[in-house]
Amino acid sequence: VAAINRVQLLGRVGQDPVMRQVEGRNPVTIFSIATNEMWRSGDGETSSPGDISQKTTWHRISVFKPGLRDVAYQYVKK
Repeated sequence: VAAINRVQLLGRVGQDPVMRQVEGRNPVTIFSIATNEMWRSGDGETSSPGDISQKTTWHRISVFKPGLRDVAYQYVKK
């Protein structure tokens, strides 16, 4: 039995979607999403809470499913 990984990303769209088509293949809608991870440095037990750090990760999203790729292309905006 093949396992499928399911992921939900909550972030900000980095670019408006583009639809690309390679000859002989179905079109694909592509856009990017930025997600942020925030944390405080230090152990948190001192009187000073520490500095807040942030890491941004960019994800390239490719939508292949015909109905979904068209909706993403039309409605997803930066």
